[in-house]
Amino acid sequence: MQWSSERVRDEQLAQLWRYLDPERPPHPDDLERDLLALARAWVGLMTDFRDHFSLVRHIYAEAGHIPAEVLDAWQEAGPRVVGREVASAMAALGDRGLIDVHDSPAQAAVHFMALICTEITQLSYWGVSPLPPEEADRLTSAGVRAFLRAYGSAG
Repeated sequence: MQWSSERVRDEQLAQLWRYLDPERPPHPDDLERDLLALARAWVGLMTDFRDHFSLVRHIYAEAGHIPAEVLDAWQEAGPRVVGREVASAMAALGDRGLIDVHDSPAQAAVHFMALICTEITQLSYWGVSPLPPEEADRLTSAGVRAFLRAYGSAG
């Protein structure tokens, strides 16, 4: 579990910094484009790492039967690290005035991730039955637009 999580984590972080590098923040006019590119890349990982996401489905299904320390190690190997880094990226966007994180970059990160992939994850059963590309694109686009309505900069 840990090895698989680390591989996916590394790819998610590579994509995160490719599109939301704090050293090279997007131009305000490009923010939606860059968030959408990140969302598409992350959704694509469900197909690229099908075995990993199959394992994740099993983890959620069997969480009550997995020792807490194993679940914690899995979370710390991947999901928590990614969450912290997305929060850091959201804080950087907020510092640049590109979004308003409402005093919680961590919550903005959770909302971004939920809006861009939760529906796709549910409809595709964690990538087992991938959605048609146009449907996945429609859903990620809607998620990014919703995120920007909630967190778009007032300035």
